[in-house]
Amino acid sequence: MQDDDQYDLEFEVFKKDVKNIIGVDLNQYKPSQMKRRIKSFISKYNFKNLKEFVNVLRQDESVLFTFKDYITINVTEFFRNAEKFEELRLKIIPGLISNAKGKGKSDLKIWSAGCSTGAEAYSTAIIMDAYFPGQNYSILATDIDVNIVKNAKIGEYKDIEVKNVNTKIMEKYFEVQGSKYKIKEFVKKNVKFTLNNLLEDQFSSGFDLIMCRNVVIYFTEEAKELLYKKFYNALTEKGVLFIGGTESILNAKQIGFSMNNNLFYYK
Repeated sequence: MQDDDQYDLEFEVFKKDVKNIIGVDLNQYKPSQMKRRIKSFISKYNFKNLKEFVNVLRQDESVLFTFKDYITINVTEFFRNAEKFEELRLKIIPGLISNAKGKGKSDLKIWSAGCSTGAEAYSTAIIMDAYFPGQNYSILATDIDVNIVKNAKIGEYKDIEVKNVNTKIMEKYFEVQGSKYKIKEFVKKNVKFTLNNLLEDQFSSGFDLIMCRNVVIYFTEEAKELLYKKFYNALTEKGVLFIGGTESILNAKQIGFSMNNNLFYYK
């Protein structure tokens, strides 16, 4: 096994190679946690060192996809932190609808950023259909991983991913196919999935609601601040950023946010 100093030197070269191969800048992730995750991955697949691993990434597409999925942490479930989705339904969305009407807007523009396999975006679409019938809305759902986005468009899930879905919602919005639960096609009509690198790409603007939940936990503080500023600029006036249950925006006031509800930040 390499000593730490040698590994650190190789890791600097490795980060540049990864940026060139898959477009992910590992400098924007917390170094100690990312090193630990990569060491674990290399050990699991029996690579001798980072140089050998990079060579395999360049040649073996299946390893490349597995690694990209591993470092971008695609964990998802419907109505994650169910009490917060209740708050979204009972307080946040009604307020956003009222705010939009006050501006003469007839629709809500929603973004699920770092959407993984789409459970968050579809959860929101279900809320809109079930509790706000007749309200026009669109949901943009983005992720950095091309295969994850393909799977999100299909909308097929395991039982653990739908554990928070009650029977009534299950019957109306899902097709049960053996051990799989598939989103019905009519739920997809207002949801558009596409690729996006949150730390590198430009954002659209005018969003009433941006959801970025459990995505930034491995980012450096500098990368988080950059991202939250970009989200702030992408929101409409009095728009809301909805973050994950273990997250907080330390410099929210300096960016321009106010926090009227836990996990919900207002522009």
